[in-house]
Amino acid sequence: MDMMNILVEERHCPLCKELNRCGAESGDCWCFHTEIPLELQEQIPEELRGKACICQKCVEAFNKH
Repeated sequence: MDMMNILVEERHCPLCKELNRCGAESGDCWCFHTEIPLELQEQIPEELRGKACICQKCVEAFNKH
């Protein structure tokens, strides 16, 4: 995978593939202030773990169930 594809992948939620709107690059993100369930984190493909954020929509949907 080339560098451009990696950057695109990191900007998208690894679960729903929508933009994850991560604000970590600017020093603060909504995800710094919420708990991401371990069961949801385990659904991230191995190659994207620690690289691509789950979006807020997926976290909220998971927490409703």
